[in-house]
Amino acid sequence: MFDSFEESILSCGYFDVLNWEADSVEVMSIETKHYWLMKKFDKEGYPGLVLYHSHNGRSYHVHFCYKDQDLAPAVSEIMSHDRYQKKKMKLRNKITKVSNMELMRAIG
Repeated sequence: MFDSFEESILSCGYFDVLNWEADSVEVMSIETKHYWLMKKFDKEGYPGLVLYHSHNGRSYHVHFCYKDQDLAPAVSEIMSHDRYQKKKMKLRNKITKVSNMELMRAIG
């Protein structure tokens, strides 16, 4: 069910491909080490794709559901998620480097 364009998107170096089935692919983002499962389906003539997300590669939750089987929007969502996570991590690192005294001076 994956065409050659989708295969090239998934093997361009942004992901580690962990498992590839006829209707699904499991990848890990190299940027954040988060796990993603993209599963295509066709229920009674209504095709779609479900994007699942996991931090540990075991317990997945639904992240998004698409009304067609095009893989590009799901890959774009993963990359957007990674950018958000990296910004959040940078902010968290800046906040944790501030001492309690500096924090009290800043808000006082």
